[in-house]
Amino acid sequence: MRTGPLPAAARRLPGLAAALALALGAACATIEPPRGGPEDKTPPRLTAAWPESGSVGLTDVRELRFTFGEKVEPRQAMRLVRTYPPFEPRETAWEGRRTARIVLAAPLPPDTVIVVEVQPGLPDAHKVPTTAGRTWAIATAESLPGGEITGSLVLGGKSLRQGVVDLLPAGPESLGWNRRPVLRRADTDSLGRFRFPWLVAPGGPWLLHAWADANNDRRAGDGEAERLLPDTVRITAAAPRLALATATLYNPSDPGLVAGTIDSTPPWTAPLYGWVEKIAETDSGWVARPERNRPLGQRPVPRGRRVTWDKAGPGLVRLILFADLDGDSLFSTAAQPPDSVRRWLEPHLLVDSLTVEPGGETVFRAPPFPANLTPWAGARADTGRAPPAAGVAPTDRGNAPADSAARR
Repeated sequence: MRTGPLPAAARRLPGLAAALALALGAACATIEPPRGGPEDKTPPRLTAAWPESGSVGLTDVRELRFTFGEKVEPRQAMRLVRTYPPFEPRETAWEGRRTARIVLAAPLPPDTVIVVEVQPGLPDAHKVPTTAGRTWAIATAESLPGGEITGSLVLGGKSLRQGVVDLLPAGPESLGWNRRPVLRRADTDSLGRFRFPWLVAPGGPWLLHAWADANNDRRAGDGEAERLLPDTVRITAAAPRLALATATLYNPSDPGLVAGTIDSTPPWTAPLYGWVEKIAETDSGWVARPERNRPLGQRPVPRGRRVTWDKAGPGLVRLILFADLDGDSLFSTAAQPPDSVRRWLEPHLLVDSLTVEPGGETVFRAPPFPANLTPWAGARADTGRAPPAAGVAPTDRGNAPADSAARR
C-alpha cells in the first residue's frame, strides 16, 4: 500500500467533485426545453404518389403508391384512400412508415377516369393528423375531360371552411339520396368554395349533398349541418363549366318555413287565422278545444294569397286553421240558431304531420273547410250573438267570448 503523498491529479479530485455537484445543482434548477427540439405540431404531408396526378393513357395499373414526408400511422387502404369509381384493394403494404403500397384486386379498367382521394385525419408519429385531404385524377383513357362544377357553402352567415360536398346520381325518388353511390367528393377551401373538375360533358343529372365536417371524419353526423341541394344539376357540351349559386347550410336545430295558399273556404266568409305548432315525440294528437290565449305564431290568413309561418320546426309540425265567426281573433265557440244555448266550435281544419327541414320550406295543401259546425260539449257561454246556420255563408259576426278550456 502506498503511504506517500498523493499525486497532484488525485489531490484535485475533491475540488472537481464539488464543482461537478454545483454544476448538477444548477442544471436541476434550470428549466430547459426537452431534448429533440420543440413539440411537433406540423401535420404530415403527402410528398409523392404514383401514378402521378394528371397521368393519362395508363395501362396495366395494379397498385397505387403514396409517400409521406415523415412517419405516419400505417393504416389499411379503406381508411387511407378512396377512389371514384371505387376499386377493391387486395392488400396494403407499408415500406417503413412513410410509403404505402395498395395492391388492387384487379387492374384499373380501360377508358376510365379515376379520381384518387387521400383522406384527411392521418396522424404522424406524434399523433398530429392531416387537416386536409389531397385529390387528383388519373386516367386509362387518353385524356382528362374538361367538365366542371363549382360553388360555395355558407353556414351561420359565414363561409364554411370545413365543408364536404358529395356528387350523387339523380334518379327515382323511391331510391333515397342516402342510398345512392358517391360519384365524386369535394372539400371546401377557406372561402367555402368547392370544385368538381374532370367531369365528362355532357353529364348529369346529379344531386349535391353538402355538410359541415367539423370533426373531419368524412361523415355527416347527427349534430352537423347538412343539406341536399334542392335542384338537380347537369353540364352540357356547349357549357361544360357550371358555377352554382352560394348554398346556405343550416344547423339541425334551425327552424324552417311552412307556406301555402287557402283557395277554398266556403261557406264561411269570416276572417281566417292559423298557427303552426311542433309535434312532440310524446304527442297523442291535436284535440279541437277553444283557446284561452292566442297561440304563439298565430296570424291572419288571406284568401287566395300565399301565407308563410317562419320559425317552424324543425321536424314534424301541424297547422291549425279556423274561421273567426265571433270576431275575437281566438279559436273559440259560438251559438247557432235556433238553439242559443248550445255552443259550437268555429269552423276549423287541421293539416297534420308536415315535415320541416332545418332552414327549409314546407308547402302545405289544405283541404276544404267543413260546411258544418262541430258541437262543443264544454262549458256554455253566457252571452253571444248567433252566427248563421251551418251551410250558409255568414256575413255577420257576433262578439261572443271564447270558452276558457285548456286545449290539452
